[in-house]
Amino acid sequence: LDSPDIQLWIPLEVVGRLKEQQHNRINKHNELILQVQEHRTQAQNRKAAVDKIRLLILEAWPRPKIRKLRKGVSKETKEKYKEIKQKRKSVKQNRQRVDSW
Repeated sequence: LDSPDIQLWIPLEVVGRLKEQQHNRINKHNELILQVQEHRTQAQNRKAAVDKIRLLILEAWPRPKIRKLRKGVSKETKEKYKEIKQKRKSVKQNRQRVDSW
């Protein structure tokens, strides 16, 4: 994957993502190893291997989404906590002694 021929037609960031995604198929010499034995003839197996490589590259092509981490608690959760607190408050107030007799 580090050869100059590949780097001409695949962007470097795609090569990097391909290395990350298919790290178990890459050997010490940075060669992507595919073994295809789906068909009876060598020509059909070669075509299947090329199709498989094409799919792997297309899988690595799109940039991953940048996900934002939320900080703090959402408004809905805060409101829910307030509601629960109010219920607990009313339950505890109902336990108090009544002095108006």
